[in-house]
Amino acid sequence: MFLYILFTELLFFFFRPFILAKFKGKERLERLGKIKHEFTDSIWIHTNSVSEINSTKELILKLLNDYPKKQFVLSTLTKRGQILAKTISPRLIAFYVPLDIPHLMNRIFKRVNPSLIFLVETDFLPNMLLLAKRKKIPVIIINGKISDKKISKLRKLRFFWKPLWKNIESVNARSEKDAQRFRNLNFKNVKNTHNLKFCINLPKFNRETLRVEFGYKNDDFVIVWGSSREGEEKLLLKIYPKLLSKIPNLKLIIVPRYIHRSPKIIKIFKNYKCVTYSEMIDRENIAIIDEMEILNTFYALADLAIVGGSFFKFGGHNPLEPAHYGVPIIIGNHYNSYRDSVEILLENNAILIANKKNLADKILTIYDDKLFANKIGKNAQNSINHNALSLTENLQSIKKYL
Repeated sequence: MFLYILFTELLFFFFRPFILAKFKGKERLERLGKIKHEFTDSIWIHTNSVSEINSTKELILKLLNDYPKKQFVLSTLTKRGQILAKTISPRLIAFYVPLDIPHLMNRIFKRVNPSLIFLVETDFLPNMLLLAKRKKIPVIIINGKISDKKISKLRKLRFFWKPLWKNIESVNARSEKDAQRFRNLNFKNVKNTHNLKFCINLPKFNRETLRVEFGYKNDDFVIVWGSSREGEEKLLLKIYPKLLSKIPNLKLIIVPRYIHRSPKIIKIFKNYKCVTYSEMIDRENIAIIDEMEILNTFYALADLAIVGGSFFKFGGHNPLEPAHYGVPIIIGNHYNSYRDSVEILLENNAILIANKKNLADKILTIYDDKLFANKIGKNAQNSINHNALSLTENLQSIKKYL
């Protein structure tokens, strides 16, 4: 650790001009450990990026509700993570995690003054762990995971990490496989508390009632393209004639990620019967939804959900929302923002991956094979149900530390 500390301080000394040039304004200050607020006995939650924040959002909201007198702070590594963190609650103070340099970490510890640290998944920062150990601040891993690639690296460097891991009081792993890997590395108090990412709080709907309410017939094949992004509507337009020739009762519902794009989407489908939701009188073949916070209503009545933002390099959107309603799901091959969720659904045969070239064929597979469609929809819903108690299990595990 002495050599590591010396090495990181020397790195910072030599690269300080480049660091100051890379980061600007508020982010620069926070990367240097200078945050605006100062706390006493705070609970510090550290995440890496959007994926980790999404996985712990419901837990954070529950902690804020159950412990109104405690101060919770959330650090993130990425800019997108920081933007998302600030939307969770006005009570949650979010900031960029400082560079893992001893004097910068020491500076942030003095400002945050944590009495407890939660590490989400497995984002180990050596100097953070070292300071927590010296200050006798307990560290708990939440939704812990260790990939095939990472387990090999951690084993090779176990001599370095082992003294730091001793201060980790508890590990709440996201699966039994991950829990066993933590045990093999000699972590203590390891439990499989299942995957928090699957704990989503969505409204309940009756599918048949919804379809009647929105004017869809039993034999209509309703495809909902959720959170569509630039370029995806043109992709859909390209394959639409082929789909229509094979699916005569086809109905499309497009829910753009940003509703201000609705007029542009209408123009894309100008040669077909297409209408916006707010102007809808009669049910047309293509509906463009131009209202906020309504996507899950349409997922609940769909025969097939296509998760947008994933056919071009946008990172994808949440496939767990349609999974909650037991709907067959197709997602594009650019899903890195929700990689963990997609991989678990893939393990459970609960989602199909498509690309721009084979999307039409994947859709027709769902339409032609009803048994297959029902199976992957049921598998998706079972994946949600299997992890439904994760929030309760995690709360029970960490309650004594709070």
